[in-house]
Amino acid sequence: MLRLILLLSFVAVLALGFLAVLGAVRVMAGGAADKDPEPMPAPFRRISYIVLVVLMFGVTSGWLGSA
Repeated sequence: MLRLILLLSFVAVLALGFLAVLGAVRVMAGGAADKDPEPMPAPFRRISYIVLVVLMFGVTSGWLGSA
């Protein structure tokens, strides 16, 4: 049962990551008129946080880094 919950949470994180990538593509396609003064736009920060969660999930579940 716990594996099912972990799998569903992993799928949810992947879906959120996909939506964040789509949002980042939409922001980048918006043109040069919308300039963000921050060094990293918000969608890319969101993508990096989602990738971090996926990486931590993979390490704790044993999918990544297991011997």
